[in-house]
Amino acid sequence: MSVFLMFFIVLSCGIARQKYVIEDYTIVPNAKEIIGNKGLHAFVFENNKKILPFQQFIANKYKLNNYQEKEFWVTIDQDQYKLIVYDNDEVIKYINTNDFTLANQDPEVLNIGNQADFIAISMINSRNEDCLEEGSLYENIAVKYLKQLKEEFLSNGR
Repeated sequence: MSVFLMFFIVLSCGIARQKYVIEDYTIVPNAKEIIGNKGLHAFVFENNKKILPFQQFIANKYKLNNYQEKEFWVTIDQDQYKLIVYDNDEVIKYINTNDFTLANQDPEVLNIGNQADFIAISMINSRNEDCLEEGSLYENIAVKYLKQLKEEFLSNGR
């Protein structure tokens, strides 16, 4: 009986997993799949729920038709790239956010809408290539652009 009780206690407590704080951003492999590609890499950063929702920021910045539009083309140095913004359900489905912890938790924050704790974005070029894949010729272009986009979004709250 005592062996069973000890086994139950160990299982119920679980093994504590190390959680990581995303200081700036992280690139996560095997996210959303698109035609002709294995899972894309995703640029992930912590959301600031105190400011304008990211989808609204994106819709305003890129003059999209509505806040629900998640895929759209941008031009960087005369080349076309598609940004794929994950909604909350896709972040949960494709990104293992259990590995991350929030650095900027604020229990007083009123969560406007159903905002995700983390924002994830994938990027492909006009030839359907994953721009965030390690070693890609487009990796530096994609990371630089997405870092600037992240900073612009987060500066809305300052």
